[in-house]
Amino acid sequence: MMTQFALEEQAKHLAKLFNNAEIEINGTIEAVTLTSSREGSKVRVFIDIPRGMVGRVTKRIIKDATGQVCWSDPPGKFSIDMPDADVRTEIPIQATWKEVAAT
Repeated sequence: MMTQFALEEQAKHLAKLFNNAEIEINGTIEAVTLTSSREGSKVRVFIDIPRGMVGRVTKRIIKDATGQVCWSDPPGKFSIDMPDADVRTEIPIQATWKEVAAT
C-alpha cells in the first residue's frame, strides 16, 4: 500500500504540472487565470473567470507548460451560465491508492 508520504509527493507533482487554463464559452476557447493549492494529498485547482465573459461555459481545460491538455471536463458534463460578475470554479483532486483484486 502506498504511504501517506508518497501520496503527498504525488499531489505535489500534480500541482506543479498545471500551468494555465482555458474555458469554452459560447463555443469559443478563452484563456483564464489558474491557481492551485495543496493540503496533504489533496490538490485544489481554481479557475477564475473575470467579469465581462458573459455567456454559457461548457468546458474547463487545464494545460501544462508545453500546452498539452492535462485535464478537461468530459463533453456535456459541465455547464454554467456566467453572470456579469467574477466567478471562481474549483476542481478538487484527491490522490488516493486504489487496490484492485488480482485476476
